[in-house]
Amino acid sequence: MKLLSWNIWGGKYLPGVIDFLASVGADIVALQEVEEQADGSNTAQYIAQKLGYSYVYARSMRYNNGEQEAYRGNAVLSKYPILTHTTHVLSREQSRTAVQADIDIAGNILHVVSVHIIHAHQQPSPVQVEQVTSLVQAVPKKRVVIMGDFNALPESEAIGIMRRAFGDTDASDTPSWCLYPDGCKVCKPESVEWKLDYIFTTADVPIKNFQAETSQASDHLPISVVVT
Repeated sequence: MKLLSWNIWGGKYLPGVIDFLASVGADIVALQEVEEQADGSNTAQYIAQKLGYSYVYARSMRYNNGEQEAYRGNAVLSKYPILTHTTHVLSREQSRTAVQADIDIAGNILHVVSVHIIHAHQQPSPVQVEQVTSLVQAVPKKRVVIMGDFNALPESEAIGIMRRAFGDTDASDTPSWCLYPDGCKVCKPESVEWKLDYIFTTADVPIKNFQAETSQASDHLPISVVVT
């Protein structure tokens, strides 16, 4: 099976997101920065309907969209049945959540988690440490895949905590951000130079072929692995 994770930048280039996901045909997709609409719908729901996935979504962050209060969250899309899902609250300050989908694959349950940790502009962050510590404690200990935008460099304390608890599927620390200069007004990125996106697994989930995919539909590159 192919698993893919992608921060879709609030769906700024949503048609391109849909075209890319349709061309790749991943079996399970973790999305971050999924935009909520005023009527309660969200972009993950729209993508799932377009491409024939089941999906779950959980609100994760609040931000100001001009004069309006708006929300974004995390989602898991799956070509296999999603039996249940859980929302894990990772911190109260600068609140973020992770959404866990329990997916039935030929009678076996795979726990897939989509997560988006706060952005600390590539600097040490106690809140990031709190959030990943909460994540490690909250998720199951077997048959787990955690995918998402951790907003943390490979040498950071937050990623060190994740790597001690789970296997990191990317041994080469492939950069995944940022494609656009307006991806962050503080960082002012000029190229794809930082690795912020990761896929972690428990030891009982064999993986191969990590790669950063090619798309211009977000400021983040999609990342993927093949799981047996």
